[in-house]
Amino acid sequence: PVQGVALIYSFSAFFILAMTGLPKISQMSKAYLFGCGALFVGYEILFLVSIALSQNRDQVMVIAMINYLWPPLMIVFSIFAKQLNYQWPVIIGFVVAIIGLMLVVNPDILNISKLLHIIQQNPMAYIFAFIGALLWPTYSILTKKYAQGQNGVPLFFLVSVAMLWMVHFIIQEPFILPSKDMWFTIAVLGSLIGVAYSNWNQSVQYGNMKLLITATYFMPILSTVMSMLILGVSPQLSFWIGTT
Repeated sequence: PVQGVALIYSFSAFFILAMTGLPKISQMSKAYLFGCGALFVGYEILFLVSIALSQNRDQVMVIAMINYLWPPLMIVFSIFAKQLNYQWPVIIGFVVAIIGLMLVVNPDILNISKLLHIIQQNPMAYIFAFIGALLWPTYSILTKKYAQGQNGVPLFFLVSVAMLWMVHFIIQEPFILPSKDMWFTIAVLGSLIGVAYSNWNQSVQYGNMKLLITATYFMPILSTVMSMLILGVSPQLSFWIGTT
């Protein structure tokens, strides 16, 4: 599992470097380079390792649900950073948004006994995912404050890739040579991920924060819809309730 993610992110790093080149480190503020860089790498490693630690589909669904806590958390962190104005209805919206996201990503959230049983099976993976869900909105908020127009994503990706391969070798995971079709899939996924992260860096710096945060709520919905199409699964009632 770690090897697969490391290969995909290696292509992401290569694609970003081919498009933008190496960033000018001397022009970056230390807060952005080291602070935001550490948050970026920390999120990637924690979230991807939590996926690698998952043992079945149910655990992956719970990890995805935890990861998608970051959009509503970004609202809270933006208020603390004074990048958004606070009004009391946001508290109600925050709670409703979390419930909706959980229903969309993981319909089994309503089955409390099953959910607790799944969590007890692999608590470390969920802890990693939750810490990652805290790190990403923190990274985004601080990037808006300290990046000053710079794009350190290519460098952050290189460090993330190096860390992933390090984890791969530390846990002595056997290297499996992908097939030709799999190499194509890895290249396409890696390129798309690279474009997405590079664009996100620009969006948090220059975009309207209210509109940007609103748009992030479509991510778990689109992700779930794509998963359903790939797996041939029909949406349940909880999906439509959560989307609403």
